[in-house]
Amino acid sequence: MKASKITANASILTALASSVCCITPLLAMVAGTSSLATTFDWIAPARPYFIAGTVLILGFAWYQQLKPASEDSCNCGPENKPFMQTKKFLSLVTLAAVLLIAVPSYSGLAYQQKQEAQQPVSKTDQTAYIKIKGMTCEGCEHHVKQEVNKLKGIRQVQVSYKNGNATVRYDSKKTSLAEIKKAVDATGYKVVETN
Repeated sequence: MKASKITANASILTALASSVCCITPLLAMVAGTSSLATTFDWIAPARPYFIAGTVLILGFAWYQQLKPASEDSCNCGPENKPFMQTKKFLSLVTLAAVLLIAVPSYSGLAYQQKQEAQQPVSKTDQTAYIKIKGMTCEGCEHHVKQEVNKLKGIRQVQVSYKNGNATVRYDSKKTSLAEIKKAVDATGYKVVETN
């Protein structure tokens, strides 16, 4: 196997690994299942190392591609390199790696944004404060928000992956805290505390 193919595969794999925790909730949404959503959330703490690995591998590949030819080589005419050894291929691999690494930045775009109109507070409205374990990016927030908004009687949902919590205002005649907890758990994230 040529060195360029090895570096291309390694850079794509490390870039994919760096964002797999954010890609799986999107795949779960597309597949219509939630069991897949947090399958790889254990990898999130290693994300900076995978990004660094990707940068190092791509840096080495670009160095190999751009370094001057040695004096021993004969520049005796046009060189027909296989596509996988060209700058064009390495550029495509670099672009793919950057897009994979950036998944957490744009994963929220995949979720439809529901316009939250200010609804008047009624006597049956209650607010639930929920601690959630396992969220690692904005995509996780949107996944939880989307599932909870499917319930009847939801007035407002605010989710923060940074704080690991959600605040849900709901009509207690139309839904219950147990149903909200069930909806959050269905995303694959774990409700650890409610009040």
